[in-house]
Amino acid sequence: MNNSAPNKLVYCAGGVLWRETAAGREVLLILSRDDQNWKLPKGHIDDTDPGWDAAALREVKEETGYDAEITDFAGYTAYPVVGKYGLATKVVLYWHMTPVGESDFAPSDEIEHYEWFPFREAINRLTYLNDKQFLLKFVDNDGRRTE
Repeated sequence: MNNSAPNKLVYCAGGVLWRETAAGREVLLILSRDDQNWKLPKGHIDDTDPGWDAAALREVKEETGYDAEITDFAGYTAYPVVGKYGLATKVVLYWHMTPVGESDFAPSDEIEHYEWFPFREAINRLTYLNDKQFLLKFVDNDGRRTE
């Protein structure tokens, strides 16, 4: 057995929030306050969440101020993290979403800012390679959704 392998799983859920504009399709990213990384909105599953999809909607609301509607399951990412319990694997399930209404975002101790980006700019702005690769699965060369 490999002693360096993660032995804990951390479960999270999030959303790929899309909107149509006159200039084309955009995706929403959040800027993390503590590390200044651009990410997709996501967070831990709470014991009170009735399901992973509900947790994703709650996290999107908490981190962006948007109520959202799920349009489809997007998939998952899994990657190693080091946290308060040591080495673990973070598993994040994502849903495609569209915003409902306007955002009531207020900066928090976790999230400094959110911003809508055209697809290509979002790919460039995302901090982590696994997020870039995940988002690339859903868009063709012209920035149109492929699924």
